[in-house]
Amino acid sequence: MAGDIHDWNSKLILLKAETTEGTDSVPALAADALKVRNFVPTFLDADQKTRTLEKAFFGADPVGLSNLRRGATFDMDWAGGGVAAGTTIPPWMKVLAFCGFGAPLAGANSVTQSPRTSGIPSASFYYYIDDLRVIALGTRGGVGFTFQDDEYPIFSVNLLGAPPASLIDQVTPPAVAPTGYVDPLIASTEVSTFMFDGYAYPLRSWTMSDNAQLSQRSLINPKDRTKYGGRSWSGNLVVRVPDLGVANPFTKIRTGATGAATAVHGTTSGNIVQAAAQGLQITGAPTLSNEDGETMATIPVTALPSATGNDEIVFTSK
Repeated sequence: MAGDIHDWNSKLILLKAETTEGTDSVPALAADALKVRNFVPTFLDADQKTRTLEKAFFGADPVGLSNLRRGATFDMDWAGGGVAAGTTIPPWMKVLAFCGFGAPLAGANSVTQSPRTSGIPSASFYYYIDDLRVIALGTRGGVGFTFQDDEYPIFSVNLLGAPPASLIDQVTPPAVAPTGYVDPLIASTEVSTFMFDGYAYPLRSWTMSDNAQLSQRSLINPKDRTKYGGRSWSGNLVVRVPDLGVANPFTKIRTGATGAATAVHGTTSGNIVQAAAQGLQITGAPTLSNEDGETMATIPVTALPSATGNDEIVFTSK
């Protein structure tokens, strides 16, 4: 309700593709609503331009703000589209389309989403805190993921866009709720598997980030825009060190050889999510550590594209 107290715990997050980049697409439908966790908004960021004035006394100089930008970070659960055939697009794929991924491609029993290099669309991003409305236009983003035992696997999203003339207003939010979501599963041996280079390593976690190069591009005459300037997927594997006679990932350090990695989460059609890296390379110094008396290895890795590209990380919903 309108008033001088705005309930922080009452939030609505909306995202909708723009027909024209930077032109408000006015998200207001249930299909535009996101179910997210750990939502952290950046209300405003800007470059400060100080006018250093000569004066006969001490004191601060006036400051102007340029290149205004805003966004948010949040997490989304790994979960399928909810239909047994496995061909329904899950909501997180709609978000990844603004984060360097192409349109989801439906197969016979699955939907696949691969990276792209050009033509990344933009979105209008709204969030309401109670009846406070904050908008970012021309929004694009980056993404990462965490696949960890005894936790809900998540996608971590980082959005960046430009504010409209009104930085914030007070508007009653639309009466919509997120649709198309199914309940996620906690990662475990019962419902999850992980393979690297053909071996099922005892896995603590696999974390990756696309390290997306996001920036606000500003020139006189063209409208300011959020530029997606590139990506480089990297992260860490944390595994229990196996019998080296069976599997030895450390032999790849000197040679730079890659291995395919695949995480599959879920066992029931309609709620299976897969992350696959066709060429994972060890690109840092592994460390050994103790976990309950067992020797663990933390292995820095980078996901490399193939010779044809746009395939370093591919997500599938089944």
